[in-house]
Amino acid sequence: MKCEQGDLAKIIHSIRPENIGKHVVVEEYIGHLQQGELFVFRGITCKAIITDHYWWVSSDYGLKGLFGESPKLYIPDSWLEPIRPTLGVTSTEDELDLIV
Repeated sequence: MKCEQGDLAKIIHSIRPENIGKHVVVEEYIGHLQQGELFVFRGITCKAIITDHYWWVSSDYGLKGLFGESPKLYIPDSWLEPIRPTLGVTSTEDELDLIV
């Protein structure tokens, strides 16, 4: 899995093109579901689009679901790209002088 609970992530693939590029919070792991597998959330039957690990994600605004705008959606892990800080990480091979 690419994501972990609590991650900030970007949607890189979605059934609804308007969700692509949106930033979301990865809230809760649903489980590994097979394509076509059904699960129930708050009385609503949900269906796995592909075989993958699934997450509940949220955003303050702008997510589009089956029934219009929604603050929370379920999405496959592979359709998310985690956004993690890179503080303290160097991307060059330069030697660093450390003062001790």
